[in-house]
This record gives sequence, C-alpha cells and structure tokens, in this order.
Amino acid sequence: MRIISGSARGMNLKSPRGKKIRPTSQKVKAAFFNIVHDNIQEAGFLDLFSGSGGIGLEALSRGAKKCVFVDKDPDAIHLIRENIRLGKMHEKAIVCQGDVRRVLHSFLKKEDCFDIIYIDPPYEYSKITEVLFLLQEGGLFKNGIIGVERSSRDDGKWPDFSPFPLQQKKVYGDTALYLLGFRE
Repeated sequence: MRIISGSARGMNLKSPRGKKIRPTSQKVKAAFFNIVHDNIQEAGFLDLFSGSGGIGLEALSRGAKKCVFVDKDPDAIHLIRENIRLGKMHEKAIVCQGDVRRVLHSFLKKEDCFDIIYIDPPYEYSKITEVLFLLQEGGLFKNGIIGVERSSRDDGKWPDFSPFPLQQKKVYGDTALYLLGFRE
C-alpha cells in the first residue's frame, strides 16, 4: 500500500497484519480520487472505518485541509497513527477511536462539517443507512460527495430510504463503490 499522488506520493504505508483490516485496493482508491479530484483542495475529509488510514492520508496528500479518521479497533488506530507519523501529517489529522455512530454523535455538538466522506466498513456491517442519517441529521455533510465501499457480491441495490441520493455505482472486482450526493 502506498500514497498514489500529491505531496506524499510514493510513500509506503504500514499494512495491517492478518485479515482483521481490509485495506481499500489501489484501483478503488485511484478511482475514488479521480472522481473527487476537483473538490479535494482545502476540503474537510472524514474517513469512517479508517483501517490503516490509507484513504484519509491520500486525501491529505492531495491537499485536503484536514482529515478525521474514525475506527474502533485499537490495532487500526495504532496503524493510522503510525502512518500519520510516517507521512508527517500530524497537523491536519485527527484520530478518533470508537464506534462510528458514537463518534458521529459527538461531532454533532461541535458543528463539524465535511466536504468529502469515505465510508469503508466491514462488508458484513449492516448499519450504513443509520450512519448516513446521522451525517444528515447532524449537518455533518452539506455539499460534496460520499463514497461507500461495499462488497460487489451484495444484492447490488442501494436502499431507497437513504438520505443521500445514489449518483453512481462502480464495480471493481469484489468491491462496489457507491457514490452519493446531497439532496436539496
């Protein structure tokens, strides 16, 4: 795993051991950042279910003004912090350990708002819609793009009751990338 582009281009990231953390493939990461490239400069970026932190670090390398990394696994948090240290991105990175829904609730009080959000939970995670509603109800996402990574083996249908409309779905092998926008 490495940073693809930007100020830290080519930097090798520490990778997780075992199968507990599933890093986003280089192909999916490149595709997502090709889609958001016009909006990444000075963006507030939220990386939910961060794993190794590769997506958020890519965002910082490409010019995001800040990135908040959220994961509940202590091994993932250690890995994220180590990769932030290696990339010398301390000033723009905030690491939050805890359940994503609890952390989002804590953001509601701070009036944080993000321009780009990447959500990459374990494929069996069933509360994506709940996470999306928290983002909407808390005003944590106003205008921009949300990427949601899921298994391409799922039924392939995005729920109609999502607060953010599905803009596009792309499939890369075992991974489906859902791109959501803002509903006025």
